Amino acid sequence: MPLTAGTRLGPYEILRPIGVGGMGEVYRARHLKLRRDVAIKILPGDLANDPDRLARFEREARTASALNHPNIVVIHDIAEQDGMTYIAMELVEGRTLREWIADGAMPIERVLRLGSQLADGLAKAHAAGIVHRDIKPANVMVTGDGLVKILDFGLAKPLLSAERSPGATAPTMESREGFVVGTPLYMSPEQVAGERVDHRSDQFSLGVTLYEMVSGQPPFEGASLVRGILSVDPPPLKRVRPDTPADLDRIVRRCLAKDPARRYASTADLATELRELRERRERALHGVVATLKRPAVAATLAAIALALGSGGVLWARGAGERWARNDAVPEITGLTEAGDLYDAFRLARRAQHYRAGDPALEKVMNRITLPARVTTQPEGAEVWVKGYSTPDARWERLGVTPLRTRIPYALMRWRITKPGYEPFEGAPFSGTSIGVLATGLPLDSVGARPTGMVRIPTAVLIAVPGARPQGEMPAVEVETFFLDRYEVTNREFRAFVDGGGYEKKELWPLPIERRGLELSWTDALGSFRDATGRPGPSTWEAGAYPAGEDDYPVGGISWYEAAAYCAFVGKSLPTVFHWFHAIGQEQISDILAHSNTDTNAKAPVGRFKGLAAWGTYDMAGNVKEWVWNRSGTDRYILGGSWNEPGYVFEHLIRADPMEREPTHGVRCAKYPQPPPENLFAPVTPRHQYDIPAPVSDEAFALFRGMYAYDRTPLEPELVRANDSLPNYRREVVSIRTAYGDERMEVNLLMPHNGSPPYQPVIWFPGGDVYLHQSSEHFASEYMFDFIPRAGRVLVYPIYKGQYERFEEPSLVPSHWRDMMIRWSQDIGRTIDYLETRPDFDATRIGYYGFSAGAHEGPVFIAVEPRIKASVLLAGGLIPMPMRPEMNPILFAPRVTAPTLMINGRDDFLMPYELAQRPLFERLGAPDDRKRHARLDGGHIPPNRAEIIREVLAWFDHYLGPVHRQAQ
Repeated sequence: MPLTAGTRLGPYEILRPIGVGGMGEVYRARHLKLRRDVAIKILPGDLANDPDRLARFEREARTASALNHPNIVVIHDIAEQDGMTYIAMELVEGRTLREWIADGAMPIERVLRLGSQLADGLAKAHAAGIVHRDIKPANVMVTGDGLVKILDFGLAKPLLSAERSPGATAPTMESREGFVVGTPLYMSPEQVAGERVDHRSDQFSLGVTLYEMVSGQPPFEGASLVRGILSVDPPPLKRVRPDTPADLDRIVRRCLAKDPARRYASTADLATELRELRERRERALHGVVATLKRPAVAATLAAIALALGSGGVLWARGAGERWARNDAVPEITGLTEAGDLYDAFRLARRAQHYRAGDPALEKVMNRITLPARVTTQPEGAEVWVKGYSTPDARWERLGVTPLRTRIPYALMRWRITKPGYEPFEGAPFSGTSIGVLATGLPLDSVGARPTGMVRIPTAVLIAVPGARPQGEMPAVEVETFFLDRYEVTNREFRAFVDGGGYEKKELWPLPIERRGLELSWTDALGSFRDATGRPGPSTWEAGAYPAGEDDYPVGGISWYEAAAYCAFVGKSLPTVFHWFHAIGQEQISDILAHSNTDTNAKAPVGRFKGLAAWGTYDMAGNVKEWVWNRSGTDRYILGGSWNEPGYVFEHLIRADPMEREPTHGVRCAKYPQPPPENLFAPVTPRHQYDIPAPVSDEAFALFRGMYAYDRTPLEPELVRANDSLPNYRREVVSIRTAYGDERMEVNLLMPHNGSPPYQPVIWFPGGDVYLHQSSEHFASEYMFDFIPRAGRVLVYPIYKGQYERFEEPSLVPSHWRDMMIRWSQDIGRTIDYLETRPDFDATRIGYYGFSAGAHEGPVFIAVEPRIKASVLLAGGLIPMPMRPEMNPILFAPRVTAPTLMINGRDDFLMPYELAQRPLFERLGAPDDRKRHARLDGGHIPPNRAEIIREVLAWFDHYLGPVHRQAQ
C-alpha cells in the first residue's frame, strides 16, 4: 500500500511520492533530527520476503554504501519496520539521461563529459565487487551542477565475486537458470541468454546508453530486439552521426561486442579512454558547439526521478510552475557557467512560459542574449530554432514575423516557413547576417528558387569586425544571388561528361594557360583526362567514378573544368566575395566541429551537418571549391579539404588552375543580375596587415596629448542602487565628463562576498553593445559578471555613443578617432572618481576589454598609467584605415602594464598570423609580464571556464589577492 505524507519510518518522515517502478516505490522523506531530505525506497515483496536474498542484498547494500564515489548515489541506511524493508539514500536533484535523450541527440562534448563520469562510477563499483546489471538512461541522473549519479547499486542485485584488481578473475553474478534480470533494451547478450554475467555486461549496457546519447536512438529495438542484441551489429555511429569522433565510435563498438572477451578487461580502462578523449576534445575543438565545454547541467523538473525497471516518474500538478519559480534561475545560471548558452536560452524560454515577466528570469535571459528583430519578405512566416550542435533535435518555435525576440550568444539553426514559399534553413551569426534578418529575409515562392540552390541575400562586406575575410578583400556590396546547397557530386558531373562538355569549346574559359603559357585547345583537352585517358576528372577510370560514390563530391578537376561545368548547367563559378559572404559566421567556429575536416576520406554531400548562414553545407572541408578570382597566374580554391585542418576553412588559398588533385571540387553560383566587374578582378592576398613604422617618443607625446583632459569637478551623484541582485550589488553613479556639458553614468558591480578596499576592473564592451538601447541589461554580461563574484568590482562606464548615449557608429577615420578620444577620457574620468572613494584601492586598477574593447585597449592602456594590469579578450589588429594617433599598433609598444591576450585558435575575425601575433609581439610589457592564451574556438571562445580561469589568475597575480568578508 502506498505511503502517505507524514508516515514515520524510523527517523524519517515521508513527504511525498516521487517515483514508482517494478523495483519498488520511491518517496521524498526527511530525517527529523538531521533535517536532511533523503529518498526512501520501499523494496518489493519478493525481495523482502526471501530471507536468503534479503540477507545477500543487505550485505551488498552495505558494500555499495561504502563505495564513497561522487558518481554513485549514496546509501545512508537499510532498515525494516512493520514488515516493510526500506532503504534511505541520497536525494539526487536532477534530470535523468532518459529525459535528456528525449530532447534528441546530445552534443558530443556532453556525451563525453557525462559518459566518462558514468564509466568512472562503474569502474569504482566493479573494483569493489559490485555489478549493476541494469545500466540504462533512466537509472542515471545528472545533478544541477552537471554531476552524474548512478542509481541502485546494491539494490536487488546480489553478487558472488568481483573484479578487485586489473589481474583479478572476472566477477560473476549468481542467477537462476533462465532467469533474466535487467531492462531488455539495454541487456547484454549474456543477460538475454540467461547466462552468468560480470562487469563486462555493464560495459555492454553502457555502450547501448552511449550509442543512444550520441545518435538519439537505441542501437537495437523493435520486434527483432533480441536477435539484434545477440547477433546484429548496429550501424556505426560515424554513419548515423557524421561528427562522431572516430575514437568514440571505436569505444562504443568495443563495448557492444557480442563476445564479452572482446570488451574491456577492466572498466577502469574504458573510463580512462573516455576521459582522455574528452580531454583531447576539450583541448582541440571549439562550438555551439558547442561541443568544448564544462559538464552540462540539466533541468530539474520538480523532484528526483528514480525510475527503476520499466517504471515512470509521477509528477504533481503545477510542477512546471514550481520548477520555474524555485529552480529555473540557478539551473540556467549553471548552464551559462558551463558555457552551454543555447541550452541556457532554451531553458529560460521554457521557464518564461510558466512565469512570464518574472524579473529574475528576465535578468538571466538578458545576461546571455541579444535583442533581435526577425522579419521576412513577405511577413507572416513562422520562425523555428534549435541548437547548432544538435542538428537532429526537434525544432522549437520562436514566433511569427515580424518578430521581436532575444537570441543567445550562441550559434543556432534557423528554420523559417510560410505556406506557398520555399522553407529557409540556415545558421546566421554575424553583424551582416543578423542585420539581414532584421531588415527582411527574402523568401522564394515555391518553384521560384533554382533547384538545389539557396538564396544568399544582399549585403555589404567590409574589412572590419562583422565582415570577412579580414583584410584580404576591399569593402564591396554583394547583391543577392543563388549558390548550390551542396558541392557538385559525381552523378551531376557525369551529366557534363556524357553531354559532351569536354568537346563544347563555348563552355570553356579561354585562353587556357599552364604557368602563364597559353595552350592550344587540343593540348588543353589532352590535360583533362581520367586515369585511363578518357575525358573526365583525374580520380575517375574509364569515364566513370568509383561504384557507390554517386553522391560524393566530384574531385580531381581543374579550375577550367569547374568553370566549364558551371557554364554547362547555366551557372557560374562564385567569386571570392560571393563565396565568403555565403558563410556568415565569422564570430563562432562551430561549423568546424560538424564538417569533414582533418579526416581520412571525403564523404557524401550533406552527411556532415556543418551548416553555413544561408543554407549551404560542406563549405568547410570535404573538397576544396574553385572560385573565379585569380592572383597572378593562380586561381583561388577555398574551404579546405577533408585531409586538411579546419582552420584552413577561411584562408585564401591559391593553386595552379591546371591542378587536378583529388581534393579539388566545385560549387556553382547563379546571378539574377550580372555582378559588377570589380568582383571578378584579381585579388591580392595579404600576408600581413599594413603595420606602420614605430613612432618616436616625441611623436607619441603628441598623440598622448590629444587624449589629455582637464580635471574639472566630477560632481558625483548616486543615481540608484540595487542590493537584490544575486551576483553583486549594482551602484549607478553619475559624474561629469571631460568634454562638453555632458554627464556619464558609471555602473559599479560590487561583490557580495568582498570587503574594502576593493580592486576595480574597468570593462570595455564589444560591438554587440550597439544592439542594446538601454544599460538596464548589459551586452555580453556573461563575459564579465564573474569579476564581482570573485571579489573585485566590475566598473562599467556608459561610454560615449553607447546605450542611453547612443550615436550611430562611424568608421570614418576622423570620427572614429574622436570617439576613441572620448572613450579614453571616459575611462580617465572614471578612475578620477574611483580615487575619491575610500572603499576602492585606486592603486590596483585593472582593464578588461572584449573584442572592440580589446582591439582598442592598447590605446587606452598606453595613455592611462593608473591601469596596473590588463586583459584583452578576442582582440587583435584590424585592417582598416586609421590615423596614426588612433592606431593601436603604434600605442602597443607603450603598453607596459602586465597584459594578457585571450584569443580563439580558429578566430576568423582576428586570424593568428595576421591579427593576434603582431599585436602581442609589439606589446611593450616585458616577456615575463605578458601572456597570449590561445583557446579552442572562434572569435568568442566557447569554453567560458577557461576564460574565467585565465582572467582571474592574471588579476590575482598582478593586482594581488582580493579582500574577502570574514566568515
